[in-house]
Amino acid sequence: MKGQKGGLPRQFEIGSPSQSTTSMPSPLVTLSLPIYNAERFLAEALQSIKAQTFADFEVLAVLDGCSDRSEEILMKLKDGRFIVVKKERNEGKVPATNLALFQGHGEFFGRMDADDVMHPEKLERQVRFLRKRPDVDIVGAYFDHINERGVRIRKAFPFPTTHEGIRDGFRVRDCIGGSVALCRREKLVAVGGYDPLFWVSEDLELWLRSLAAGLRFANLPEVLFHYRRHGAQETARQKTAMFELTNVAYRRHGPLIWGDDAPDVEYGAPLYRRLWRRLKRLFNVEKKRA
Repeated sequence: MKGQKGGLPRQFEIGSPSQSTTSMPSPLVTLSLPIYNAERFLAEALQSIKAQTFADFEVLAVLDGCSDRSEEILMKLKDGRFIVVKKERNEGKVPATNLALFQGHGEFFGRMDADDVMHPEKLERQVRFLRKRPDVDIVGAYFDHINERGVRIRKAFPFPTTHEGIRDGFRVRDCIGGSVALCRREKLVAVGGYDPLFWVSEDLELWLRSLAAGLRFANLPEVLFHYRRHGAQETARQKTAMFELTNVAYRRHGPLIWGDDAPDVEYGAPLYRRLWRRLKRLFNVEKKRA
């Protein structure tokens, strides 16, 4: 990767973590935990990490320019597996996640948002799967949606579980939850980690790039994660950017994954234009069959 120093892209050299792990054995799993003004739900997220039945992990928790009580909550609840990095200004989720990816010690890598909740056996089941399936590089799982009170408001979608099914499913939707996935860390490092251009839709772009690079996927057909929906998550600017960057990701990687049969997507476009593009795709498919 161009511009690297010691395996870490220059834009992620923000100083050493506040606690050294050089004398400790390397954990099997590295988790990234970006934190930005997350005082409302952070304690529950931290408790769900600490409650994992698989305990051989490290958490690189990045206080990303917080101005609320997030630091106080983190310092009170963290244990010796947490490495804390404090930034004076908010730089966003992608630099914080790449910091953990490139500087982490684990064989496996995952990320966690500061408002979500892990099932207690999430890491255990995913680690067991990856150990049994060396042909799989990235494993997700089903996830449901909870509200601000932790009550389930949407059941889990039955995403495909095989690599072939996931590859086909990506033609129309993201089939791997970003905070749900557990990955072989060196494989993500090899494809370059998260692209800083994608400050939203960062997971989708990485998954499409990984598919194009030949990485293999799977999903566990069990609910192992609870994604929280709340009013502070999405602004109009973020929604517009998400559509635009999703379209960029598909245009960039689609032909490398599906060749001439790559989907012609345009998220956020008016309904009539999306219908027209869909009709064109159907016409082209029928034309090829003839």
